[in-house]
Amino acid sequence: MKGNLKEKVVIKAVYDDDLPLFLRKIGLWEEMEKGELKCSICDCVLNLNNFGGVFRENNKIKAFCQNTQCYLEVLKRKTV
Repeated sequence: MKGNLKEKVVIKAVYDDDLPLFLRKIGLWEEMEKGELKCSICDCVLNLNNFGGVFRENNKIKAFCQNTQCYLEVLKRKTV
């Protein structure tokens, strides 16, 4: 994944209509458009319909899908 965040951004929610702009700002939109953005947990290809969110791990922005198990794995990683 190419996303790399240089400054801290606090985001509580993003409206569906604003998701492409948000992904552009964090450098992941192009990967999604090309069908190359994958869930960092289950490796499924992400699109606007199954995108769950992003998190930071090892100073990299990682994306995950809407699968409940993937979301729970992200929470586990963030609380360890």
